[in-house]
Amino acid sequence: MKIQNMIPSAADYELFPQVALLGAPTAFTLRGLGLEAALAPGKTYILRFIGQEENNSGRLLDISDWTKYGGLEAAADETGALRFTYTFRREQIYTLRLGERDENGGLKAVADLRIFCAAEDLWRRTPMRGNTHCHACPSVDGHEDPFLAAAMYRKAGFDYLAITDHHLIDGSVIAAEAAKRVPNGLTLFYGEEVHVPNAYIHAVNVGAMFPGGVGLDCWYHRNEARCRAEVEAIAASAAAALPEGIEPMDYAYRVWIADCIHEKGGIAILAHPFWEWDAHNTPDDLFRLLAREQRYDAAEIFHGQEPGCRDCLLQSAFWNDLRAQGIFVSPLGTDDAHRRNYRWDYESSFNAVYSVAFMKEASLSGFAEALRGGYSAAVERFEDAPEHVAATYRLTKYVAFLLDWYFPFHDELCFEEGRLMRDAYLGDETALALLSRLSGRVRKYQERFFGRAMNCNFPQPHITKQEASP
Repeated sequence: MKIQNMIPSAADYELFPQVALLGAPTAFTLRGLGLEAALAPGKTYILRFIGQEENNSGRLLDISDWTKYGGLEAAADETGALRFTYTFRREQIYTLRLGERDENGGLKAVADLRIFCAAEDLWRRTPMRGNTHCHACPSVDGHEDPFLAAAMYRKAGFDYLAITDHHLIDGSVIAAEAAKRVPNGLTLFYGEEVHVPNAYIHAVNVGAMFPGGVGLDCWYHRNEARCRAEVEAIAASAAAALPEGIEPMDYAYRVWIADCIHEKGGIAILAHPFWEWDAHNTPDDLFRLLAREQRYDAAEIFHGQEPGCRDCLLQSAFWNDLRAQGIFVSPLGTDDAHRRNYRWDYESSFNAVYSVAFMKEASLSGFAEALRGGYSAAVERFEDAPEHVAATYRLTKYVAFLLDWYFPFHDELCFEEGRLMRDAYLGDETALALLSRLSGRVRKYQERFFGRAMNCNFPQPHITKQEASP
C-alpha cells in the first residue's frame, strides 16, 4: 500500500467533528496524538478561528498577529482533551489555530487544523466517492471478475460503484449477488454502457433493469422493430424545432435512451461526450441541447483513457460555458477502467478519475437525488499531480477540504475492507470473519467526522450497505 500523504497536523491531532452546521453551536473535541503532540492536562490553550473568505487589508497589515481573530480559551481535561463549543456564521473553510502562552505571556502557535462550516442542505449530506463507468470480464474488452474489481475499488477508497460493461448489465449483477455473501460497505448499483443502435452512441445506465433481467441494450435488440418505431416517432415530432446541424435520429436515439432508463427508475449519464472517434462522440450543439432540456441526470466531464485527456480539457471548458449560459448538468468523473491490476495504459486509469456525490443516503434513489439537485463533483488526479475538480465553487472548496482532512483517513479504513473482501470472496474464512467484525467502521468514522449524531436532533443520512435492486 502506498502510504497516504497527510498534512502533519492532520496526522498529529484528532479533531471531531470537522464539519460544523452553519449558525448552530457545535461541540468539538481536540486531542494530540502520541508523545510529541499530547496536550497537557489542566493547561489552558488558545483557540482562534480564521475564515478563509473574510480577509481584508486591515487584518493583513500584520500577518503574524493572529490575536485579532475571534476565538476562545479552553483547558485540557484529565485525558488531555480540549472540549469546546463554537458557532460559525458563514459557510467556508476555517483554520483552527491552536496556541499557548509562552514564558513571557505572549501567544505561540502550536498547530493549524481546518474546519468546514456548511449550511444545512450540505451538512445533511455525506460525501461519497465513487465511479459509474468501468468494465469487467463480461465486457467484450474488459478484464477481471466483477466482484474482484469491486473489491479493488473499495480498497482504493470508493463508497459506491456501477460496473458498466458494453451492451450488458451482467457484470454488475454478478458483483451485486456476490456482495450478498461478503460483508462490506460498498454500495453497488446495476449498470451498463449503452450503445443503441450501434457502437457510436455511448450512454451509461445506472440502476435500470428491463424485462427478462436485462439491460437497455439487450432490450432494444430483442425488440428492435418496436423500439426503432418509438425513436422514429420522437425524431418526427422534434425535427422541425431542432437547431440547424442536429440530425433528428441522433437526437431521438439519445432522448429515447434517457427516457427508457428513467422509466425503469434508473439514472441516465452522458458518457465522455467529447471523446474523439473521428469526431466528438456527442456533437457540441447536441450536448448543449440535451443539457438545456435536462434529458440526462449527469455528464462525464472527466473520464479515463489517457492522462490529461484533451477531450477532458474540452469537456470541462464546455461545461463551464454551459453554466455561463444558465445551463447546468451535474458533473461526474469516471475512470472507464477496463482493468485495475496493471500500471496505467490505454485500458486503465483506475482510481485516477472519480466522482464525489453528496448523498442523503447510500442508495440508488439517494444518488439520483444528489445528481438531480446538483450535488456532485468530478475529480481527476494523474500520477503525483494535484487534483483537478469540476464543480461549482461551493462544492469545489468543500471537496478541497475533504481531500486533505477526510479522505486520507476514510481511504485507510476502506483499504482494509477491500483487501479482506477479495480474500473472503476467494474462500478465506478468516477474512470473512474479520469482515464481519470490522463492519461499520467507515460509518462510525463518518459519524464522528461530520458530527451529525452528537450535535443536534436532525436525522442522520442512512449510510449503510445497499443491495442493488431492479
